[in-house]
Amino acid sequence: MKIVQLLPSLDFGGMERLAVDLARQQKAEGHEPSIYCTSHPGQLAPEAEAANVPVHSFGKTTGFSLHLVLDLASRLRRDGPDVLHAHNALVLHYAIAAARLAGVPVVVNTRHGGNDNWDPHCERIWRHAVRWIDSLVFVSEGVQEFYVARDRISRRNTSVIYNGIDVDKFASHPAQPTAALPTFRVGSVGRLVPAKDHVTLIRSFAMVSRALPTAELHILGDGPCRAAISQTAESLGVTSRVFLHGASPNVSGFLSTLDLFVLSSIDEGLPISLMEALAAGLPVVSTRLPGLTELAPETVVAGYCTPAHPESLAEQILRAANRHDLPALGKAASQWAEKFGIRETWHNYQAVFEASLSKNRGYPVERPARRSNALVAVRHDK
Repeated sequence: MKIVQLLPSLDFGGMERLAVDLARQQKAEGHEPSIYCTSHPGQLAPEAEAANVPVHSFGKTTGFSLHLVLDLASRLRRDGPDVLHAHNALVLHYAIAAARLAGVPVVVNTRHGGNDNWDPHCERIWRHAVRWIDSLVFVSEGVQEFYVARDRISRRNTSVIYNGIDVDKFASHPAQPTAALPTFRVGSVGRLVPAKDHVTLIRSFAMVSRALPTAELHILGDGPCRAAISQTAESLGVTSRVFLHGASPNVSGFLSTLDLFVLSSIDEGLPISLMEALAAGLPVVSTRLPGLTELAPETVVAGYCTPAHPESLAEQILRAANRHDLPALGKAASQWAEKFGIRETWHNYQAVFEASLSKNRGYPVERPARRSNALVAVRHDK
């Protein structure tokens, strides 16, 4: 099967990480994947290319681009994919138009969560565009319920497929969580954007640091909110104990140095970073959002807190720091994360792609055997 994934870029991020891991798994199983970036290639592009996955970028800037539609269509005619898999809302209308011009038989969209700025105009376009695709995938039940309720999206031809990761990469570099060492290292991974709400994380850490003088906060990621995060840390007097490491591909190495992983997001679909932290054997404190509690139940995490509420987050961090069973909690987290393998995620996408192809042109369906205990089992609504 020839598969093209379409997204704005391969900059560091969960959606982008999933796209590369999916393409690598597709390649490993004998398919022909490639990745199109409407804007620029991004930092993860060399990894995809090293796995012999072609990456093409089209240089789009701001605003609507008819030129992009024509360029995409030209490239699609040359590559001749069976499936065009568009990620999130920003690129879907381009995918549909270019696919129609190029004669691509199947267009699938995965909705990971919101667009970067929750642009109402973009959301209106997406709401109309999904009528013209073959299948719509949501990354969690919570994301599906949100769009069904808000946009009255029909459940017909929709699926829920959980994200997946390269579990072995993180399990082979495990963390050693403990509150007994001189320094208690709290950490987070994610783009520095409003949806991740790192400012609330800094405010909560200031409260934590007063009660736990040995604590440090380490943040891996970059983005437009970096200045606001730094200013908040300075205003609260914790600059010397807050470390902004910038973006890096070495997430597994970063996670292995932590004692506790914290997710402060106010909007999430199904975060790759949380899966990676669990796979690394880290206890987790997170905001209570539908997709997150779906991914990791109460018995797996160290604690859930109220979104955008620094006192609640600080309370959960301190409660975790005072636990004597952090190593055991981390081990349980790593065992739970074994359910998140990218292989199973890809097989669920493969089933969606093949069903759509079969419907459109009698494509022969040959599906691999499924593991019955996988969390990532697909659910179809027809």
